[in-house]
Amino acid sequence: MNNGKSVDKNGKRLSRPDDAAFSQIADKYSPYIRAVASAFPEHLREDLIQEGLLALSDASRTFDSEKNVPIEAYIKICIKRRIKDAYFGLVKDGEKVDIDIDNVIDPNDIEARIVEKEYTEDFFRKLRSSLTDLEKNVLSEYLADKTYAQISEDLSISEKAVDNTLSRIRSKIKKQFLI
Repeated sequence: MNNGKSVDKNGKRLSRPDDAAFSQIADKYSPYIRAVASAFPEHLREDLIQEGLLALSDASRTFDSEKNVPIEAYIKICIKRRIKDAYFGLVKDGEKVDIDIDNVIDPNDIEARIVEKEYTEDFFRKLRSSLTDLEKNVLSEYLADKTYAQISEDLSISEKAVDNTLSRIRSKIKKQFLI
């Protein structure tokens, strides 16, 4: 990590966060943030733009140059994820529109897609290593669209054990995302 230091628009570290530096970064990424937000319903766009700016601020603080990930790709991924998460938090289930955010902006941005794939693979590698054999089996069955009753029968465990196991898996996933 960069120990709480911000980066300028070129990815260079600054000795301390400052409004002028963030203003430069915000100027550079505002068009991108607005473009991502424009894929969502108009009445939510201003809120989603604010979320995009918060993601930009967080990304500038959490960027880790030692991971050899280009800062621009990292920032764009953070912005897209934050806006998408904010959207699902802002709307009711009946209002949700199915939006393929991966194709909202520059589907030809190979670098960003590679970084996203690496993060996804790393996430699942860490998740798999944290799961017990039972949790792996239950998750595999669950992802195959089986009901609790079917999983229970296939694995010779109670439906309550299936429910408890899935709860533990969800907790591990949440922990993985928060760390």
